Amino acid sequence: MATQHKSLRFYDLYSLLSNRDWLRVAWQHVCGNAGSRTPGIDGVTIATFNERLEEHLEALRGQLKAKQFEPLPVRRVYIPKANGKRRPLGIPSIKDRIVQEALRMILEPIWEADFSQHSYGFGPNRCTMDAVSYIGHRLVGQDGKQGDSYQWVIEGDITAYFDTINHRKLMKLLAKRIEERALLDLIWKFLKAGILEGSDRQETLAGTPQGGICSPLLANIYLHELDRYMEEHYVHLSKSAKERRRKQRLPNYLYVRYCDDFVVLCNGTKAQATAMKEELYTFLKTRLKLELSQEKTKVTHVTDGFTFLGFRIVKEVGTSGKRVPKILIPEEAIRKFRHKIHETLAPPTHRDSVNMKIMALNRITGGWCRYYQCTSSASLMFGKLNPIVFWDMAHWLGRKRRLSMPQVMKTYYANSTFHTSTQSLIQPGNYRTTRYTSHPENNPYLTNPHQTRWETIPTMEAKVREKRPGQADVREALLARTGPICTQCGYQGTTQEMHVDHKIPRHRFKHPTEADHIGNVQILCVTCHKAKTKRELQVLSRVR
Repeated sequence: MATQHKSLRFYDLYSLLSNRDWLRVAWQHVCGNAGSRTPGIDGVTIATFNERLEEHLEALRGQLKAKQFEPLPVRRVYIPKANGKRRPLGIPSIKDRIVQEALRMILEPIWEADFSQHSYGFGPNRCTMDAVSYIGHRLVGQDGKQGDSYQWVIEGDITAYFDTINHRKLMKLLAKRIEERALLDLIWKFLKAGILEGSDRQETLAGTPQGGICSPLLANIYLHELDRYMEEHYVHLSKSAKERRRKQRLPNYLYVRYCDDFVVLCNGTKAQATAMKEELYTFLKTRLKLELSQEKTKVTHVTDGFTFLGFRIVKEVGTSGKRVPKILIPEEAIRKFRHKIHETLAPPTHRDSVNMKIMALNRITGGWCRYYQCTSSASLMFGKLNPIVFWDMAHWLGRKRRLSMPQVMKTYYANSTFHTSTQSLIQPGNYRTTRYTSHPENNPYLTNPHQTRWETIPTMEAKVREKRPGQADVREALLARTGPICTQCGYQGTTQEMHVDHKIPRHRFKHPTEADHIGNVQILCVTCHKAKTKRELQVLSRVR
């Protein structure tokens, strides 16, 4: 219905928020989100919420049904950015996340019917490579034929986009499709919920906090006005209209947006591309109350290349002797990968277990290589990075085990990489260049009921943590010696279900790491481990 009737305003949607099944699905999505364990300002984690799940969901449903739900301020945290600066995030409470997800489930299918096919950010079944692939295909043109080749690129950069979205303008855009006042009022409450940074409460006069579940969708709705402007005036012109413009010595334009990052391709002169930059500045300033950074928004020739979404796109002479578009891995991305490997294998980390270290490296390498796997000559670049990962790991093993390089190779090396009994180091060269197949530009809610969520630029976070550094090595050595057999009751289970227990508790050692030596640990089944822990706690309580 939303696809067929572009001006239709929807009503009677608020009742979905108090539907038990709808809320439960929203809760399931929140549980599966990255960062679901992080609490909001109330300190409630998803684990705490789930302890009394039915009671909490029913109370939330009651508040929504009575229209008495009040969102809490978001908790302000900062995460490091690639340029060394810090990005502010707003962490909502668990209840607020569930309600926001329930809202997203209502709003997204409506706006997916409206969203431009040139908008690739934060939507189901869309990813960065779709946007980059579109640019690469459109840059293919006959050299020397000005009408067929896009020579100039405008690299759009909106200053502090998420922090400067105008609330009243956003509500007017939402009201174009939503007629129900109760639903709009709830969105307004979230926009005005405020921010708590330490003990300092701040009002939110503008913007949508990064970290909120609805924020990416609301950000796309806001910039959809820019998409419409570019399509109506330039991108969706007929073939004959574009030919007339070329005869009049006027340029044509192509446009691609990924959230607040966008590029405009121009097949005219540099002066005409600069004029388009000024036109975009005026539109964003007057219509959307946004600021296009004059300093960071550059006009670049395609032969000089430009970086978009972490990819370097440039037109160079290919093997045929003609200029062809190439999608490459930027030098900056390679530098950051090498730095991350060095950081992960730095000398202070030698207490980490070997298995956990290999798992961390595999996640870093796998995420980075899969992101760049579809670039030009990716295999060649991956192969050049093999020695970095290999020798850094070799020296880390030597420091940890106090072994010479020949001893490291004898102990861990086989089949061109390093192994333990359960893990193998995956090197960048294991990944091969693949050809990317673009997704069809259709509404995913009409063509695929099981949408995948959006893809983001990799952060190269290992996300492998040990509660106690080195404990995985102790566990592996103990299981190799005794097998998965409980030392108290003799039960033989799988390696996954058996626990490692300290015979003498760690708190009784001056240096707790001394408790981890192989003679002070034993294998116990779950039942025996719980019983032993209970006895020790009872003794400890009597002593106190």
